[in-house]
Amino acid sequence: MRICSLLPSATEIVYALGLGDQLVGVSHACDYPADAQTKPVVSQTVRQLSQLSSDEIDAIIQQARANNNPVHWINGDLLRDLRPDLILTQELCQICAIGSGSVFETAAKVLDYQPEIISMRPASLEDIFQNILRIGRAAQVPMRAQAFVASLRHRVSNVANALVDVAERPKVFSIDWLDPLRNTGQWTPELVELAGGVEGLAEKWGISREVSWGEVLAYQPDYIMVMPCAFDMERTILEARENLSRQPVWNVLNGVQKNQVYLFDGTIPSRHGPRVVDVLEGLAEAMHPERFSGLTVPGLFQKADLN
Repeated sequence: MRICSLLPSATEIVYALGLGDQLVGVSHACDYPADAQTKPVVSQTVRQLSQLSSDEIDAIIQQARANNNPVHWINGDLLRDLRPDLILTQELCQICAIGSGSVFETAAKVLDYQPEIISMRPASLEDIFQNILRIGRAAQVPMRAQAFVASLRHRVSNVANALVDVAERPKVFSIDWLDPLRNTGQWTPELVELAGGVEGLAEKWGISREVSWGEVLAYQPDYIMVMPCAFDMERTILEARENLSRQPVWNVLNGVQKNQVYLFDGTIPSRHGPRVVDVLEGLAEAMHPERFSGLTVPGLFQKADLN
């Protein structure tokens, strides 16, 4: 089996299923685990975004959408040389990874055979689990995928069961982008709920949207979880310092006054792979440290210091 993964989430799933040696190509954004960075890179961004600020990145993305211009491109010659049996792609966000339409079009143009192409569009935690099972079946390791998903479900149950007696559910605001301010969507509000909180400014399994600081002030979250999409911890700290404390309402928010603002490595919550369960455990530990102290993998989140 020769596998080509064109999104980081799928690459993480491939490695989690013990199929890293069968991965012949990845996207430009596939950076975890470290071995993924040794694979041939099949897709690239049209423009380098890593050094730009949040508002500059947003402006470029909005312009690309308005003009119907692609953000990524596929190296068709390399794809032809790699000759994958299985290609993994997505329909969820054409900012984070190349869209499935381009994948089907390029594969049909450059390959003289028809590989299996799995395109993912998850909204819920269950959707993510089902995608892991789909990849396991396609890669001919269904039992391995079933066992792995069972272990993830067990971890989810451990968190949920430890919180069944919690009467007061704190209000949470999870931030997906800082300038403009956006909430989280899809699976993240569900993770907040499973971790014992209430995400009142977002729709569970829904899409992210822009949120005004007036809405945040009216909502008065008890916890603020900062997890800007695709930003690592270093970048999250930098962007949070530049964009949050300068807001006029910032210091009167309940979560700020209670010192309950947490920064997450944004490369993890935004990916619909197995590490979403790490995020669930991180949210649970942040809100209920007395029950979950030491549960979370190091480096996932930290208390904010925006001075």
